[in-house]
Amino acid sequence: MFKLAKAFLLDSMRDFNGIFWPFVFPLFLFFVLTSVFSSADSSNMNVNFNLGVVFEERLSGFGGFLNQLLTAIQPEPFQLREYDTWEKALEDLKKKKLDVVLKIPSGFSGRLTWAVLTKQSRNPPELEVHCLEGQQESEMAAQLLQMILEQANLEFFKRTDAVGSYVEAQVQQRPLSVVEESEFHYPTYLFPAVILMSWLAICLFNLPLSISYSREAGINKRFFTCGVKPFEYFTSLLLSMGVIMVISCVLIYVFGMLVYRVQPSCLSLEFILKLLFTMMVFFSLGMMITALFRKSSSALVVSQIMNQILMFLGGFYFPLLNFGLPKPLKWFCLALPTTYLVEELRKSLGQNVYSFSMPQTFLVPSVWFVLALVLFVANFKRVMGYE
Repeated sequence: MFKLAKAFLLDSMRDFNGIFWPFVFPLFLFFVLTSVFSSADSSNMNVNFNLGVVFEERLSGFGGFLNQLLTAIQPEPFQLREYDTWEKALEDLKKKKLDVVLKIPSGFSGRLTWAVLTKQSRNPPELEVHCLEGQQESEMAAQLLQMILEQANLEFFKRTDAVGSYVEAQVQQRPLSVVEESEFHYPTYLFPAVILMSWLAICLFNLPLSISYSREAGINKRFFTCGVKPFEYFTSLLLSMGVIMVISCVLIYVFGMLVYRVQPSCLSLEFILKLLFTMMVFFSLGMMITALFRKSSSALVVSQIMNQILMFLGGFYFPLLNFGLPKPLKWFCLALPTTYLVEELRKSLGQNVYSFSMPQTFLVPSVWFVLALVLFVANFKRVMGYE
């Protein structure tokens, strides 16, 4: 198997395409994207402000106007996320997963109703707006939210209290001092995507097209008549492509760390294990194409389509899920394995932009891996041309 794998490797290296696409093009793409978007920071990557809302009580009566207001301000200029506990919202604010937090204290609806009915301001209803001290985006979001609330209060009390003066709901802005976390670094953010782009192309193109061409040309049968078993043939092919993927990864590592100072955490065991898991999933996708499409021409078309979808809708280069996508397209992106694979790698580098749970991160790619593996195993003899 190792001798055959070496032969496959040398054969692919003799072709210019076998050198350019896995080794040269990823470095070129890394350079171009970093040169164009290196000035991007976390404030540019988020289209809207992230607002966390803590309901210490469910609004009722006149307090229902606040629910209408919160509905009106999303998805622009705020992306709203509800929290059951104040501690969890405060933790996400400190981690910069939120730009601002709105706390609706217990008794708000009662105080508001009392103020409207009695026209008294002795015990006014209060809302608390919390932001990060010294963070421009967070303070800007808090100021914008405060202006919206004050304007809404003005209009609300004008309409409910036609004879007397309106009672303004008090907004308390409480800045929070936090330890500065690692800043957004676009080369580090892009680094996992370049590796995955190179690997995805190898698995979606080289693997299915190599098997399909060899089967159509009768090369497989010649190997089988020489005593090479289908499993040995397939394993040798995987080994040769695995070596190509490792070489491509090493080149990207050297280029990224020496030229763009990618964070050293990319050398951690956690990051490397996640890369191995990604390699397994990508191999299974190529095997799935081979199992479903018998002709090499059909496999090429499907590989092209899948490569573009998995790469761009998977958020390799930009966080699409933060751009207010239509719900059907958003669900489609969430069903792709690459969305979670690249985000989990970025999480190890401190550059993640989503808040996926750990089970969700590994469940979706694992489902793709199992389904693809079952399809390939069920059609193994037909795929290898052994029948």
